[in-house]
Amino acid sequence: MSRTGIIVAQMGGPGSQEEVEPFIRAIFEDPDLVPIPGGPAVSKAFGWAVAKARGPFARRNYRLIGGGSPILDITNAQADLLRAELAQRGHDVPVAVAMRYTQPDTEAAVHAMLMAGVDRIVMLPLYPQYSFATTGSSEAELRRVVGRVAPGVDIDVIRTWHDHPGYVEFQAKLIREALDDTPAGTPIVFSAHGLPVRVVERGDPYPMETQATVNAVIAQLPDGIEIRLGYQSRTRPIKWIGPGTEEVLADLASEGHTSVLMVPLSFVSDHIETLYEVDMLFRDKAADVGITDYRRTEMMNDRPEVGPMLADVVEVVL
Repeated sequence: MSRTGIIVAQMGGPGSQEEVEPFIRAIFEDPDLVPIPGGPAVSKAFGWAVAKARGPFARRNYRLIGGGSPILDITNAQADLLRAELAQRGHDVPVAVAMRYTQPDTEAAVHAMLMAGVDRIVMLPLYPQYSFATTGSSEAELRRVVGRVAPGVDIDVIRTWHDHPGYVEFQAKLIREALDDTPAGTPIVFSAHGLPVRVVERGDPYPMETQATVNAVIAQLPDGIEIRLGYQSRTRPIKWIGPGTEEVLADLASEGHTSVLMVPLSFVSDHIETLYEVDMLFRDKAADVGITDYRRTEMMNDRPEVGPMLADVVEVVL
């Protein structure tokens, strides 16, 4: 009998100080995420140079959030919640985690699938909005690995779930919970991960899907709230889409706002972009321009709603 397994794909993150530079290097060597002219040799040299230059600064940031990223523990918990929910619905489906730039990687996840006896893999990316740089890169890596070690295994990919009703409702619920304790008139800033302009110029749908998510979530919120969208995690020297989240905060302050509710968007778990960038860096930027009441929504993390949400997304292809 045919058996399906699920690989939950995520970017990954360094679990220790020693893993920081290899993580940065792997990111900047990936042509899907950081497209630069010159081919693999240039990408490798560029990744090495960026890792060396940014390593000390990045290690400091990870020390500020405890020494390493919690993303693996959270992703494992999310995978467990998905597995348990599917089992409750009558699906005996093995689930494995594949981190794109750290361990356990895609090869480890594929071997786990083979050990479980699957002949079909469904990839569920934990990136709700599709991008060549995230879901596209993870899919390409999965197809490379399966083609090498298990060419008879079929692959299906859930490429986007940016407007899935369960995801939209969950995101709106997190915002409504935060609004219960937020001063009236506080604007909401959705902060999504940035993307190199070069990737968008190739036809990447990520900015369009990000805006579509924002629009869908707004429709479930009370009327009259001022909404802004900014992009974060924009690393030099590459040109990134904007506006930057810090620029959005400065604009709000110039308009007389002294409070803000931050909503990390395109993320389904806490990691360096939320725990350092949103919670620390942008808080300081906001204070510098006069925003003294600074809050953010909770992340989905391992809340009990995660299992049913992810199961709803994936169940249609089981």
